[in-house]
Amino acid sequence: MSDRIKQKICYFDLADIYQEQNWLEDLARKGLLLTYTGYLIYDFAYGEPTERRYRILPEKRKKIEQEELDIYESCGWTCVRGTHGSTVFYTDDQNAPEPFTDAVTEKKYYVKRLLYTFITTIALTFCILMNFKLNTNDFVFNPIEAYYQLADKPSPIIYIYAVMYPMLVLFGLVFIFRYTRLIWQLKREAFKRTAGFKVRRYVNMILTNAIIVLMVGLFIYVIFVPDKRVLTSSFKEALAYKDAELVRFSEFDPSAWDEVRANMIVRDGNKNIDNPDITYETSYDRNVMMTKMSSEDLSAPSRTYKHEKSGGNLMYHVQLYKAKSAKIAARFMSSNIENQLDGMNFDVSKRRIRDMRFKYDGLDYAAYIRASEKDEFAYELGTQMLFLRKGNKYVVVAYQGPIDLKSKVGLFAAKM
Repeated sequence: MSDRIKQKICYFDLADIYQEQNWLEDLARKGLLLTYTGYLIYDFAYGEPTERRYRILPEKRKKIEQEELDIYESCGWTCVRGTHGSTVFYTDDQNAPEPFTDAVTEKKYYVKRLLYTFITTIALTFCILMNFKLNTNDFVFNPIEAYYQLADKPSPIIYIYAVMYPMLVLFGLVFIFRYTRLIWQLKREAFKRTAGFKVRRYVNMILTNAIIVLMVGLFIYVIFVPDKRVLTSSFKEALAYKDAELVRFSEFDPSAWDEVRANMIVRDGNKNIDNPDITYETSYDRNVMMTKMSSEDLSAPSRTYKHEKSGGNLMYHVQLYKAKSAKIAARFMSSNIENQLDGMNFDVSKRRIRDMRFKYDGLDYAAYIRASEKDEFAYELGTQMLFLRKGNKYVVVAYQGPIDLKSKVGLFAAKM
């Protein structure tokens, strides 16, 4: 046997142990003899073509007692040392007995060892699905729909949830099907060692390489193509922030803005410090689907607004989404409205979302809602919300104050 080593990628998992055996035997007939099993890369030495027999146990080598290894060797079977999640034995003696002479014992052994990996695969796939659910409206099995729902997320997140996660779920479901089929056949004692391996190896190769390419692509994007994001709670920076398409609170309610701004900074000796009772924040962001995402957040006590139950708190939040296309804006809006209402403690239902819509000339979509008694906490604060869309622009406004928010639609529409 030559000292030269040839490395090959093994695209088989534990559910493919019989196909892997056939693959190794086929390579042996071509003069490639297995010497080491890694997690993905196997080492082969060049030698004379031979009818070598391989048997694979679904268990790591280090878990097999030396006494058991000695028994295999006494029967003509040699263990291939490696780090893979299975143990490979081979023999060149065509008359050597099978490692398991009792077929019933063999099936029970294989079922027991494969069952743990099978359960682990189910748990991993379930975790992926649950994580996916947390970032979309319930379970979304259509990658295109998920893509639109995640339009406001950073580009790597969109890539992970709309591309990588569906691929990982598909990968997991394929594994679950294989393990289920193999374990069922073994328990029913109806399994026959298959003679084919080429199709299974080809399918596994496509799935594995797709996952690797997607992960490398994500890494390259995160490193070399970062999203632009600016977020500031500094009053000086926030006040200097300019956005001609965003309706600022200074335009929405000029008289209240004068009062809020006058109270933003308080004196402490010779120093100016931020008023802890007022929060004011602006942001600018973008990603692969949105060319612009701008917002203004204001929360302040107001002497001009005295609500019976809220204690006179003034709140204004406006979010502008500018998508790459009108289609993206419309599809994103349809899922985002429910999230926005839920985030502001409204009682959400499909019927209520339909009923809050109204017509406004020049806008593709307009909806308004004022909290009612069934909204409990939102009603206590006197929350109002406005949803507007025109072409590729989508605006969400949440407001607590004395002004009728619906009367301000023209102000927002003029900038869209």
